[in-house]
Amino acid sequence: MLGFNMAVTTSLSLRKKVKVEITDEEGTTYSLALQGSFSHEKVMRMMELVDLLGQADHKTSNTLAPDQSTTYGRMLTLIQSSYSTKEFSSADIARDYEDRHASPIPLSTVSTYLSRLADRGLLNRQKFGNSWVYRVSHLSRDQLAT
Repeated sequence: MLGFNMAVTTSLSLRKKVKVEITDEEGTTYSLALQGSFSHEKVMRMMELVDLLGQADHKTSNTLAPDQSTTYGRMLTLIQSSYSTKEFSSADIARDYEDRHASPIPLSTVSTYLSRLADRGLLNRQKFGNSWVYRVSHLSRDQLAT
């Protein structure tokens, strides 16, 4: 479990400062700070770094093969094997899951799992009309450095 502290300060000269400190289970403290004139986008990038640090604790579970005895594990394997480089919808996953496993899966179940994966940062989600389009998240070093 990670400890998390965040402080936002503004001095009289309107110089902004955001500092995030995270302490991991081993007691190591990571500090990230922005100071001066910065945009909302830069703060969001900093928070992506915080998420990456939080995911480091779960890195072993992400690198192991998903548990094929569960619906979630089979669906995650399907996404990793068939959709790592292209966009998809919950209907695409439900159709391919049923074809691959000869077992029906409710669209609501697929939507719930995809939403949770997007909340964890493993998928990017974008509204398209009245539905969501997903793609696997790939965070490059260039994105982190900007």
